[in-house]
Amino acid sequence: MKKSIILTILIGTVLVLSGCLGQNNGGTIVDSLAIHVTNISQINEALTNGPVLLKIGAQWCQPCRDQTPIIDALAGEYAGKATVMYIDTDESPELANFFNIYSIPDLCVIVSVENGQYVYMAEDGTSTRRASARFLGLTDKQTLAERLDNAIELNK
Repeated sequence: MKKSIILTILIGTVLVLSGCLGQNNGGTIVDSLAIHVTNISQINEALTNGPVLLKIGAQWCQPCRDQTPIIDALAGEYAGKATVMYIDTDESPELANFFNIYSIPDLCVIVSVENGQYVYMAEDGTSTRRASARFLGLTDKQTLAERLDNAIELNK
């Protein structure tokens, strides 16, 4: 009897620490400073004020959760210069399809809209091909900041 109680406590502790339970400690993405996007018009409206850093991910994705503090830090640092936004692929599958998401986290910097197409900030300039301008997987703050800085400089 004692062994089963101890085993139950041990398993519960492992589940909580791993994020499988206790959703407030890593099971839920909370982008406190990033704007949660549910339709494309939000992105279009934000672009009128400057570039948009767009993170696309899901709550169940550990790298997406790991990306959250980086996104929040950038949202704070770039307030007034760029907009940081987030799409949850499970909540908005139509947006995931629009951006042709096949791996998450997926991040990009949108500079503007020209002829009905998004223009993205790529490493070597702008492109209407998002595939050449996106970051797949956990991306460090410095890399994203450099891309944002280039987009802001382009918009001046």
